[in-house]
Amino acid sequence: MGNTKKIITLLLALALCMGLCACGQSGKYKTVKTLQSQGYYLGFRNDDQLAFYVTAALKVLQADGTVGTLSQKWFGENKVKFDSDAAALDDVGYIAPRTLIVGVDENAFPISSADNGVYSGFDVELAQAVCAKLGWETQFISIQPQNAYVELSSGNVDVAWGGMTLDPKSTQYASFGPYMENDVVVAALSASKGGLSGKTLYMDSSSQSMSILDSDAKLKEKFGQITRRTGGAAELFASLDAGECDLILTNSTAVQYKNTH
Repeated sequence: MGNTKKIITLLLALALCMGLCACGQSGKYKTVKTLQSQGYYLGFRNDDQLAFYVTAALKVLQADGTVGTLSQKWFGENKVKFDSDAAALDDVGYIAPRTLIVGVDENAFPISSADNGVYSGFDVELAQAVCAKLGWETQFISIQPQNAYVELSSGNVDVAWGGMTLDPKSTQYASFGPYMENDVVVAALSASKGGLSGKTLYMDSSSQSMSILDSDAKLKEKFGQITRRTGGAAELFASLDAGECDLILTNSTAVQYKNTH
């Protein structure tokens, strides 16, 4: 009888252990190496009244749950935070209709991305929600984060918003945030084994990604081959799935999205 109890206890413990292991699985993809932590910001021209309207609308959308709903949709959790104020637009008065030109980084999936000129992502939908709240139209164009000042000062865009890793200390533009944290990572299939040495790495063609990789010469030397690809994150993950490469350079938010959708 005593042995029977011991066996039952052992089986229960084993079942519990297996359950915990299953709960700890991260999904189809895993992070092999974290290269850099960064925050996402909105960028406006200095002293532009536009910033007041946009940030006030964001406070309202935070208060009414829209921000949380979009965050759950794209990331599976509430990982985005703006100040909350349901009355932020109550005393604004008349808001003239206009089209808000939003500059986005199309390589920042799932924050923002583009497919044949069609833009999607968390920031894209949030910008549309802001414009709906203000009675504005929305237009998106692709820009590089490092060119935010040029794009803003030239009037090409009204706001740099969509995976924008801006410098909060810059005096060239007014930054708002960070509203979300993110890591630049090297990712692999969860079933893969081994580290980085000798592995093939695919990455997007942006100068920002290349700059991040170039900042760690020792890490860069470990890879057997590095290939820059067009097509954004979707192409990178597809190549990883197809076995065309061992690793991809992406961001932690993209890995999280892929593991929860």
